[in-house]
Amino acid sequence: MEGTSAAANFSSLPPPSRRLSQIRHRKKRMRDEMFAEIMESTRNERARLNEWKDTVSKYRKDASEREDRRDQREDRRDQREERRDARDERWRQEDQRRQDAMLGLLREQTDMLRCLVELQEWQQDHRLGLQPLYNPPPHVP
Repeated sequence: MEGTSAAANFSSLPPPSRRLSQIRHRKKRMRDEMFAEIMESTRNERARLNEWKDTVSKYRKDASEREDRRDQREDRRDQREERRDARDERWRQEDQRRQDAMLGLLREQTDMLRCLVELQEWQQDHRLGLQPLYNPPPHVP
């Protein structure tokens, strides 16, 4: 029986040319499968690379927007400081004008007082003796 089963098994094997063809076909299929796997891996890597590029791009965009907002805040702060400095300068100039006006007024008043004092001194130097306005009765002792 063993002989018959061995013979049956041997007879069921394909001829050598067919077996070589199957081996070549199997090699070609393995090559095609490896190529397909490499292509799939490349697609996956490319997808991950694109995802990473998108993430980096989004991060850079967010960072740029934050920087723009910070620049705008700094610009607004600078404008406020410039307006405050201009206002302070106007107030300083106004204070200076008031002070100059006040000093001018004080000079004028000082000059007037000096003139009044001079007039008073002149009047005292040129004063006539006091004379009665009416004739009082003579004083009896």
